[in-house]
Amino acid sequence: MKPCIVLQSDFGISTGLPASMTAVIVKLDPEIRVFDLCHEVREYDIREGGSILASTFPYWPDGTIFVSVVDPGVGTNRRSCVALMDNGSFVVTPDNGTLSYLYDRIASVREIDEKINRLPGSDDHHTFHGRDVYAYTAARLASGIIDFTGVGLEFAKETLVRFSMPTAEIINGVACGEITGAHDHFGNVGISIPNEMIKEVGINLGDMCRLEIIKDGIVIYDRIMMFHKSFGWVKPGEPILNECSNDYVELSINQGSFCELEMPELLREYDLSQYKVRISPLKEEI
Repeated sequence: MKPCIVLQSDFGISTGLPASMTAVIVKLDPEIRVFDLCHEVREYDIREGGSILASTFPYWPDGTIFVSVVDPGVGTNRRSCVALMDNGSFVVTPDNGTLSYLYDRIASVREIDEKINRLPGSDDHHTFHGRDVYAYTAARLASGIIDFTGVGLEFAKETLVRFSMPTAEIINGVACGEITGAHDHFGNVGISIPNEMIKEVGINLGDMCRLEIIKDGIVIYDRIMMFHKSFGWVKPGEPILNECSNDYVELSINQGSFCELEMPELLREYDLSQYKVRISPLKEEI
């Protein structure tokens, strides 16, 4: 069976652009199965795109071909590439930081030779490489028209564009990290602190804790809330720090949007790492 192709972008479904990518693939080879991962990545947010890709990557079969296109540098001299992963899967993407979260799983990487791997007749199109270069190259890989060596020249993995990775540590009995994502759909806020680190500082499931958010050295949010397995452990409308299935804690509101109700400015920021988080156990009963 031919490998499936999984598409991700910041194009939005209503634009019809993701459907054009699918059309290029199935026109080249109707036997290829195409799936949509997410086309609602926040516009231009490369970091969010890379994070979403990394969080779903382990659940797809080995050998899957991912196309991730969050590409504010489209039409410029930024590099296009295909990364071969340690499980035989491929990621087709701009070299703009998207691969940061999967960097340790990259076995080899090649630059796409657009003289060969570009949709015929698209040479004068400069703003839709998601269709003309990335989807087309992925289809050629999936169909067997080219193998990995047919993508283009190999280059050193170490030269990939990379973001600094989110950090988390315990300082004086307080779990410290940063915000990693603010999601428009449910309004949850991702935090770089692992579930287990919260327990290391003495906060167990069902305990109340203090959560502070700091920007530019100033505390802009300070709230006592419950830590538990999921948002359903508090009343509707109440905030909670809950474990998340990606092994890191998140902020949410039961049946509501934390972003909309508590910190709407997070939905307008692209560098969420500037928002630092401190989570501490309560010293006495509340």
